[in-house]
Amino acid sequence: MASAAQPPPPNRPTAPSTVPPLRSIAISKMAAMAMSADPNRRAALRSQISNSHPDDADTMLYEWRAMGRFLRLAFMKRLTPADAARPLRLPAESLPTATAFHQLPLALAIYKIISRQLTYRGTSLELSQADDRGHYKIGNGWAFRVVGLGELPGGHRYADSYKRSDPVVRGSSHLYPSFSEFLLDRLLLCEWPDEEGVSHRVLIDAHIGRGDHRYGHLLTDKITEDQRITVDGRRNWGDLNDADAEDRRYVIVSGHRPGETIAAHLKVWYGYIELRTTEAPAADRPHPLADRFPGSAPLWCAVLRRFDLESAVIEGGRVVG
Repeated sequence: MASAAQPPPPNRPTAPSTVPPLRSIAISKMAAMAMSADPNRRAALRSQISNSHPDDADTMLYEWRAMGRFLRLAFMKRLTPADAARPLRLPAESLPTATAFHQLPLALAIYKIISRQLTYRGTSLELSQADDRGHYKIGNGWAFRVVGLGELPGGHRYADSYKRSDPVVRGSSHLYPSFSEFLLDRLLLCEWPDEEGVSHRVLIDAHIGRGDHRYGHLLTDKITEDQRITVDGRRNWGDLNDADAEDRRYVIVSGHRPGETIAAHLKVWYGYIELRTTEAPAADRPHPLADRFPGSAPLWCAVLRRFDLESAVIEGGRVVG
């Protein structure tokens, strides 16, 4: 499990757990209020949060928002029950006690609450403990473990952004800067990419090259969350000091905001850029990309244009779908 590697701010007591508490209410009650259909109950929760220490409130709100983005994509991927309505309703018996909630970093604890409602091709995606060495697993997928800040080598790319509430995790040969990004990676790539009836097709595959500075900036530069979500990962074969680790990134451009009906992203890896979407084509393949996928194309192009890659990918890439 992650350990507290940074001292607390002055005049604040050291918290005994990895989860910042909302001091005046139990965690299970807070979860019920957050998911409630009653606007008065949600308003009461906001009032409780506003009276908490700003650091605690910001952390709590950030992690709930991050899980909300995951859930919107999970709905599109049909990982939720077929008759599930938005927002997802949780039965009271699924809510943990405050003690149980505090045993996990906040992002893992929130996912554990909702995970009983998620399935992939009939298999539950519930979070469970895999062994007594701090490993966890989701459904029948990869086992993973939380990586403490102190385990990361000095100057590691993931150290500066490390959050105890949403810590770095390692699964098999891959390292992720946060548990929430690990979840999105599983959703987009390996574990749960195409539930029955959902098609996440690759449309363009463009080789740019690892040495191209434009590719390097797209792979590593910070992209703000106001319009897009980045999902980073690093293949290092379990060696945190591996100088030849291979980075990859997804840039999610649609599907994470309320009201969106298509999921679209760019995949950046091994010197290639792929454009992927669940959008159904509006025109046949000979037509321009903007005509075929009018919802996704402008969003992809906005990202590519920022890094001077629009022409290289849209005009120079290989059309595969």
